Amino acid sequence: MRIRDKHKTLLKTLGLDDKDFERFDGKFVRYEYDEKRGVRIYDPYYETSYNEYIGIDGWSAWSDEKDTFMSDILKPTRDVLRRREASGVKSDPKEISEALEKKFRTKPNSDPE
Repeated sequence: MRIRDKHKTLLKTLGLDDKDFERFDGKFVRYEYDEKRGVRIYDPYYETSYNEYIGIDGWSAWSDEKDTFMSDILKPTRDVLRRREASGVKSDPKEISEALEKKFRTKPNSDPE
């Protein structure tokens, strides 16, 4: 799919790079341009590096909306993950398994109706 240079600039504001442009096939990955709203991409299978929310219809938000919903809700999680990785403390899989068994154990003599 041919992408105009003017549109590439707008697509890059969505977080795409030159490698992503190769994935635009006009069918499963494509974009729309609107003079007032900018660009939005159709990428229902997340084939590109676009990491914001893509609606159930497969379309992203318009570039002029500057949507950061997913980044905003995931940022605290990424910070926690970085801190845990930096601390070097690893959870023991056996401890996790035992804790889950204890929490979700069912009574052996209970008879579900």
